[in-house]
Amino acid sequence: MTKTILITLITFFSIQINAQTVDGKIEKLLELDGTISNIEKIITQTIEYQKKSNFGISDNYWEALEKKVTEKSLTELKLIVTPIYSKNYTEIEIDNLITFYNSETGRLIIEKQPIIMEELNLPLMQWSQNLGSYVIEEIENKGKNESSSDEKEKFKTEFKDKYGLQILNLTDLAIDKENNIGDLLVDFGKTDGKKDITKIIRVKNNSNKEIEFQEPKFLSNEVIKFDLGNKPLGIGEIRDLKITLIAELAENKSYSMSSINYNNGNSIQFGIKYDAPAKEISFEISTRKLKFKKLKQDFSKPYVFILKNTGKKDFYISDIELDKQIAYLNWNKETIKPNEETEIRLVFSKHLIVKQKNTDSNLKLEVDLTKGEKGGFSSYANETIELTIE
Repeated sequence: MTKTILITLITFFSIQINAQTVDGKIEKLLELDGTISNIEKIITQTIEYQKKSNFGISDNYWEALEKKVTEKSLTELKLIVTPIYSKNYTEIEIDNLITFYNSETGRLIIEKQPIIMEELNLPLMQWSQNLGSYVIEEIENKGKNESSSDEKEKFKTEFKDKYGLQILNLTDLAIDKENNIGDLLVDFGKTDGKKDITKIIRVKNNSNKEIEFQEPKFLSNEVIKFDLGNKPLGIGEIRDLKITLIAELAENKSYSMSSINYNNGNSIQFGIKYDAPAKEISFEISTRKLKFKKLKQDFSKPYVFILKNTGKKDFYISDIELDKQIAYLNWNKETIKPNEETEIRLVFSKHLIVKQKNTDSNLKLEVDLTKGEKGGFSSYANETIELTIE
């Protein structure tokens, strides 16, 4: 009996030791393959971001907070990762990975990978955008060919039967042959982004009653304007329904749906397509250079740069880098709409200046502006401006 108990205890403890050994190997692997160092960098960046938004707090507090957050986060990470690694790798495979990452080639991969990823960041974003454009272009061209005379006549007949309208200028328009957008396709083509372009749908009322058109809302913006007339279209009457692309607002490739409502909630579905150049970020700065005043107290008065969006598109400040960590920085993290202003504020700290052992109070700010909605899709158009305090 005693011998049986002893064997059971030995087996139990050997399993526990083996499990601990595997867990330790997984932790070692996480250190070698760069996972832990990457997590530590993310934590440091998060703390630095908060420091910029909460100036006036001592460095000792931030150092203690970073240590506390790092310990807690890494412990939680290991609890999440360990069972997944154990499930997908055998102990022998983990040993082989550790051997590899301890090798010269493995260490080279870990050393070079962050540099390569950073250099690939912008090209990959551009590649992704090009991929999306290519897919859209392929979808647009799916089954695309010149419509035959029979197809055009059939389309005009069906359109007249459906809407009570005869299209008199179908040769100037296109038939949406895939029927995934609408009956018609109004194609503005590739534009120069400088001149408004107007397309016309010339229709004749072939119904037995007046037709009253209602201006549609196109994707909740003003890139497309409609002129449908200000009175009902009489029986047998001809009218040009004008659709205008506003050059200063349109950008990139677009292939979307719209509709013209008429009589009792009926609607004429059609597609709108254009290819316009991307808009540049446009702004003005109250001043690009401020003069440093002698620091008499622990903190200076705020130094304020005012940034105004003078363009037609939204943008936001995606990042600001200081060449010396001798001041606390704060700025609005929200999107800056056209004609709106935002402030970039800095407060010099005597404590930081002494800590940095810095006698030169000149300060440069590299401000990165990114087009688009903050937190939403960005067109990746960006601009960097330099501001100084000297």
